[in-house]
Amino acid sequence: MLQRVKARLLWVAVASLTLGALLAFGDLPAWWATLTGVNEGSFLRFLDLGDKMASILSLLVGVAALLLAVAQARRSGTGPGPPATLTEQARQVAGFFVDRRLERLRLRWALHDRRSRLILVHGPPGVGKTELVRQVLIKAGIGHNWHLVTPAFSPGVDTIVREFDAVSGPRGDAISHPDESPIGRLEVALRSHVTRRHVIVIDSVERLLDADRQLIDLSFDEALDLITSGPGHRVKVVLVTERLPVAAGGRWVGKARQIAVDGLPLEHFRTFVAESAHDRTNLLASLDDRKLAEVCRDLGGRPRLAQLFDAIVESDHHRTALTLAAELHNWAARAGSVDGVGDRLRSEMAAAFRSDRRRIYRAVAAFGAPVDAATVTALVNEGRDRDDQLDTGDVRDELVELSRHAIHADRAGRLFFLAPAEARRVLAWEAGDGLEKIGAIRQLLENAAEALRRRRNADLHGDWADPQAWLAEVDAWLRADMPVPAFRSIEEIDSGARTGSPMMLFRAARQRIADRIEPTDQAANYNALGYLFRASGDYRSAHDAYGSALAGIPDDQPAWKAAVYVNRADLLWAQGYVDRAFNDFESALRLAPVNPSVVARALSGKARCRRREGKFAEAEDLLVNALRRAGGQPRETVPIAVRLVRLYVETEQWQEAEPLISRIRESTERDDSSALRAAYLDTLADLRLARGQWDEALRAARDAVGLALPVHDPVTALQARSTICVIRMHQGKFEQAAREAMLARRYSGSDALIVIALQGVALRRMSRPDEARRAFDELLRQADMRTRRSNRDFAAWALLGIARCAVALKPGTGSLDAAVAAFTHAQHPQAEPAPAITRLMLFLVETMAVDDDERQLLRPVLGWLRRGLEQQLTADPGEDHRRPSRRDVN
Repeated sequence: MLQRVKARLLWVAVASLTLGALLAFGDLPAWWATLTGVNEGSFLRFLDLGDKMASILSLLVGVAALLLAVAQARRSGTGPGPPATLTEQARQVAGFFVDRRLERLRLRWALHDRRSRLILVHGPPGVGKTELVRQVLIKAGIGHNWHLVTPAFSPGVDTIVREFDAVSGPRGDAISHPDESPIGRLEVALRSHVTRRHVIVIDSVERLLDADRQLIDLSFDEALDLITSGPGHRVKVVLVTERLPVAAGGRWVGKARQIAVDGLPLEHFRTFVAESAHDRTNLLASLDDRKLAEVCRDLGGRPRLAQLFDAIVESDHHRTALTLAAELHNWAARAGSVDGVGDRLRSEMAAAFRSDRRRIYRAVAAFGAPVDAATVTALVNEGRDRDDQLDTGDVRDELVELSRHAIHADRAGRLFFLAPAEARRVLAWEAGDGLEKIGAIRQLLENAAEALRRRRNADLHGDWADPQAWLAEVDAWLRADMPVPAFRSIEEIDSGARTGSPMMLFRAARQRIADRIEPTDQAANYNALGYLFRASGDYRSAHDAYGSALAGIPDDQPAWKAAVYVNRADLLWAQGYVDRAFNDFESALRLAPVNPSVVARALSGKARCRRREGKFAEAEDLLVNALRRAGGQPRETVPIAVRLVRLYVETEQWQEAEPLISRIRESTERDDSSALRAAYLDTLADLRLARGQWDEALRAARDAVGLALPVHDPVTALQARSTICVIRMHQGKFEQAAREAMLARRYSGSDALIVIALQGVALRRMSRPDEARRAFDELLRQADMRTRRSNRDFAAWALLGIARCAVALKPGTGSLDAAVAAFTHAQHPQAEPAPAITRLMLFLVETMAVDDDERQLLRPVLGWLRRGLEQQLTADPGEDHRRPSRRDVN
């Protein structure tokens, strides 16, 4: 259609320009006089005027037609203009694009509106979301890159940064020195000068979401929040998704321009099926109006399901459109949802395939991950006679044909796949299925899992060298109902499990195999699940998992049982049960008194308990002993060393802190671990902040966050975020401080009181009293609960004092006696001087006051804290470079 329009416009342009040139340079009155012999008169004067006007008009028409032809060429991507490159593409709704006038108008408006930076196109599968975005972008002539989320590719912050860099001009000196974190580089990119309009499309975003519809990649979630709240730019991000996301901590979903896409109404559904049929007969378009309306309702007006309907009719010669429509109506009544009808259609389509195509389709489903034609061919031919084997070229042709309706393909047509949920449905079996059918499916899945395992071991640097891609291998074992090999694959892939920090990606798989693997393996699996539950804030499930692990370990493995006791003690400490945690650490030491790893971790845990009670000297001795007892590997020594540096920061022992942080840096350089590097940078940020070196502290904290988020290290991410929050409050940037605290709270469980306090103070200074009040009410509740669990928890008492200061600032709420009492309780007789923590409490109370009246009201607390700080400095003078330090005082 566009080609015909362009051809006609070019003919009009050529004809008009030619006629205009003839009229402009020729002499029409002279030609008339020569032909008629008339040399004067009113008609000759009229002809002369008309000659001039017609030449001008013809030239204008020619130029206009030429400009329109060039514009059409740009829109279709065949002429000069911004490129429309596609990194990968989804399975498209092939055929004709109809209707969507309202959605197209809304999307065009959002693309041209400078205020909209993020656009969410959402709706059920198969309704034409991808085609809608593609059509609008082509007709708008806007350069764009398309990224399809697959089981082996998950776009992240780096993807967005690369896109910005590609369309940005030279950066000025003011933004030429970013920190190295992905979010820091994105902030710089957002402030860069974008030379042209550009759109980043991320398709199938539902594959990036967890069960709660939140992005699995926390750093990507932060990036989207930054894009919607940062400085204006000419780059738009369009997310295409079946499920509407929920922002994990930010507000990007609410700020995004949302465009809902649903099925076609009947009149447009009729047009679509008619155009899609081309000249073919006896398809869906052949039904009468009443029957077509019924099918439209049963299919929810979804174009892709209409094409599946026609594909089944064409493949199965025993079915007509009328008989399939009757079956479809019965399926819809039983399924109760359009998605259920779609599953049945896909199943019927696969059953209608001839045998070779069905084998290829099922092989793709067995992998559940992008694979090339050669890999599919090898799986299809496995166990078949040589004469019966398929050729790779023939398999590739079949895969290309299947990609029209049944499977997904990348842009180059090299890799083919089904999404995990679709793959599971294709090869599912029911209890009533025969043993032969079940055995064939299990054998196919087992062969696919082995092939994926061989690919993983053969090339650890290929396109699939990503834990996200390795999930397909584990999933194939699980679909084959083979939990033991699934556990072996998890253990091979998840090297972090052996160092105490297993991958979050495998939590669901570990849950599925928990009670189905060998009893000797169950304890290890439950121990890993305990860590994963704790990292996600599910403390109850974590406690149950550790209990199951302890119950499954025989008495003749005391070192293994001691390690689980240490993990459970860490969980109890995080919940505020200090005495119970201390007892579990003691139990671990009694069970394995000569195991270096267990002893070091247990001593470090006891030090944390003593520190929470304010016994810093005893905590220091325990940490020094733990560091001495630990092995020589950085993974064993660095976690203990960073805790010791933090204790030195809290007590302002700079001469001890500086050389130790240097040794930690050297250790992390020898070990290629993002988690250890993140812990070092977070501790460095804390030390530099305490000594007043804010710029260096900010860079280190940002880098720590960038490294901690991809490896799901919530503790480091929380601590580094709170450091950034304190720096922003020192700078008077309270809106940024509140944002950092809000983001930090996503990683927190009940052990993040300091983050709630920071958020409440920042919100107060932003004149958002209702939100600040809710934060301080939550702080009051959690701090009170912590003090009830451990009466000597000096940090909880101090933060309870902060909360009661905020309560006292409410009109008519009374005196500050309760706040002073809480701070007094924090300095119980056993609590030792910690000037940095007292400075932080003093800073928070001073910053909480928004005017002189509130500062006057807070004078009793401020005076008490200042006197306490003077007494601590008298006991330990320290040095002169002292600033309020952020410390996770929990």
